[in-house]
Amino acid sequence: MSIFVFTHRYMVQQKLLQKKRIFVIINMQKIYGWHGVFLMNINSYRVFLEAVRLGNLTAAAESFGYTQSGVSHIVSQLEEEFGFPLLFRGKNGVKLTKDGENIALLMREVVNRDDRLHQVAAEITGLQSGTVRIGAIESVAMHKLPALIKEFTALHPNIRFETTVGDYEIVENLLVSEVIDCGFISSTITKKLHFTPLMQDELVALLPYSHPLSNEKSLTLETISKLDFIVPGEGTNYDIGRIFKQAGIKLNVRMAVNYDYVAIAMVNCGLGVTIMPNLILSGISDCGRAIPLSPRCFRTIGFATNGTSPVSPACRAFLKFVRERIGEELPPE
Repeated sequence: MSIFVFTHRYMVQQKLLQKKRIFVIINMQKIYGWHGVFLMNINSYRVFLEAVRLGNLTAAAESFGYTQSGVSHIVSQLEEEFGFPLLFRGKNGVKLTKDGENIALLMREVVNRDDRLHQVAAEITGLQSGTVRIGAIESVAMHKLPALIKEFTALHPNIRFETTVGDYEIVENLLVSEVIDCGFISSTITKKLHFTPLMQDELVALLPYSHPLSNEKSLTLETISKLDFIVPGEGTNYDIGRIFKQAGIKLNVRMAVNYDYVAIAMVNCGLGVTIMPNLILSGISDCGRAIPLSPRCFRTIGFATNGTSPVSPACRAFLKFVRERIGEELPPE
């Protein structure tokens, strides 16, 4: 008799728990709009996504102030909860499994909605708080963003920033996949993105001081095409390719490098010439002889947002601030 009572109570408890789980999942589905929700701490999702972004558990631990073993335990708990591996672990770091890629997309959606929820609530109460996730090409990240973020956070200390530096393609892909909120690049042709111009950045020829043409007041693209040319990093290379393609001129490429600053060093050693944006050269005291192009060439620096998704209140406030600070550098049409 006692065994029957115990069994009956256990079955009743399990049914109640099952009903509770179903109720919670249904309500989570209403909130988040997707199925198969696993009831996990959203902070675990944040830690996991940071480990994926950095490709390293130790780096993710440092970002959150955890121990490496703590982050490893969080990932293991997630894998146990979902029932399959989420990450490949190796000597060079961690990488998403195929199943992990699908789960990471859903995790990102939950985290984004949670961020949006708190940011809207903060906006309603008059508090500007939240996280602004920025992507930027190297020149903007080094020579524009630090001062802008410093001034903005002095006004809004509760807003934090996450910044990813990459070439145009990387930044645009991060925007399309909603990993970042805004991207500082030089124009865009991606239809899903909305681009707002901020400033004109002149492209100039860069020669060694010892070069026979170093005293010229300007250089044509035709003249540069006959010289040994050093192709710089991906972002700047995109702008160079655009102006030479428009002019119908082919470059005489001597070598190609991954970073703009390496190209500058190569020029200073007399290995060739290159073209650089003034924004990059502005942060270097001795970079060689910079000569304007004839006709003068510019790239338009601005920010892009995902045209299919609303911008968070924190990001909107920052972009408004940026427009007010450097939008004046764009000459009137």
